Amino acid sequence: MKLIVGVIAALMIFSSAANQNANPSGSLNSAELVKIKKNYEKCVFEKGKLILKKSNLRDAMDFAPLACKKDLLQAKKYFLDRSISIEVLDQLVDSIEEGIKIDLANELIATL
Repeated sequence: MKLIVGVIAALMIFSSAANQNANPSGSLNSAELVKIKKNYEKCVFEKGKLILKKSNLRDAMDFAPLACKKDLLQAKKYFLDRSISIEVLDQLVDSIEEGIKIDLANELIATL
C-alpha cells in the first residue's frame, strides 16, 4: 500500500514538475534523456539479475540501483545542464529511480 501511494506521489510530482518546467525544446522527452533512462534501466536489470543469482530478492532490489548510481547521475547532469531548479531536479531524478525500481521488481519476480 505504501508503495502504491509512493508511486502515485512520485508521478504527481513528476507531472507537476514537467508542467512547471515545460519548455519548447521538450527536454523532458528528448532522445538524450530517453537514452540515459534506458542505459540506467539496462544496468539495474542486469545487476539485479546477477545479485538475485547469488542472494535474495531483497538484496537485489536494494543493491542493484546502487550499483548503477553513475548512470542515474547522468540524468542529474542532464537536468543541471538545462538550468532546472535543484528541488525539481531532485524530484525528477527520484521519479526516474522509483520507476526503474518498480520495473526491476517486476522483472526479478518474472525470473523467479
